[in-house]
Amino acid sequence: MDQDVMAQNEPEALIRVDELWFPPDVIVIRAENKIFRVLGGILAARSTVFRDMIAFPQPANNETENIDGFPVVRLHDSAEDVTSFLRAIYDSEYFMPAPARLELSVILGILRLSHKYDVLYLYKRALDHLAAGWYTETYDGNLDDHLIYGDSTPAYSLSVISTALEVGAHWLLPFAYQCAATFSAKQLLPFLEGKMGQYALKALAAHQQMVRGIVSIQRFLIRSEPCLFAGTCDRARKIGLSHLLDDVSEGATDPFHCAEVEEYFESLTADGLCGACLEVSRAKRHEAATAFWNELPGVFGLQPWEDLRAMKQAAMGESSESDSGGEGMAD
Repeated sequence: MDQDVMAQNEPEALIRVDELWFPPDVIVIRAENKIFRVLGGILAARSTVFRDMIAFPQPANNETENIDGFPVVRLHDSAEDVTSFLRAIYDSEYFMPAPARLELSVILGILRLSHKYDVLYLYKRALDHLAAGWYTETYDGNLDDHLIYGDSTPAYSLSVISTALEVGAHWLLPFAYQCAATFSAKQLLPFLEGKMGQYALKALAAHQQMVRGIVSIQRFLIRSEPCLFAGTCDRARKIGLSHLLDDVSEGATDPFHCAEVEEYFESLTADGLCGACLEVSRAKRHEAATAFWNELPGVFGLQPWEDLRAMKQAAMGESSESDSGGEGMAD
């Protein structure tokens, strides 16, 4: 037989792709009363912590916990967090990049465990989701609303604060604390006991500073500008000032009301504020709001914005899957 024909008939040598050659090693993970049966090789390829944990030889005795003949790895994490974390690893469609709609609790759980077990791509993806909804360097920055919440309670802000501190994502803290501080004392008091207590207390203690911010931002209401309609414009400002005093007396603590700014100025215009005074008022409010926003980290004892921005850039690197944060909004 011709040698060329023989060479063509010889089976092609198979080459194993080591990084995609997983051993058939099933393990059972237990968290609280939930158990998960997964392939250890895939988990080890994603997490250096699990790689070392799985590689550590198990004692061969009757005390070793087994389920269905497979070794059990116990995790001291919540079953809810572990469920989200493992689904993110094994189901490629479960934890899509921002702005895919996801529950905040899912993102926080994945962030905590990806940080704890060293799964860098999930860690960055979770931070991208949070940055889109909880990080801006300007008071009027456009935050994405893709995250899913339940009823509005301080628990969401306090959970972001707790998780951000746990994983070292301090750039999320100013806005999270500011959001927490917009809740009333009555709403914050139930959280003073327990692991969220110190964060609720800091938010509660900032109420005076938040009211100071409201007054400084709305100070343009007490400054008359020379115009052709001075009487009408002064009357519109007095109406606005009356509404402001009512809000503060009822416990308002949000200095920015970002979503309501246009509606607010429309109301002043309807009450008689002329076009020239409107533009001056807009400029003064924007200047004062920007100044107070720049002070915000200091209000909560945090590092200044430039340091927080540097932390974010160092943590996220150039492989961030979205750029919904504040880098481009402060310039």
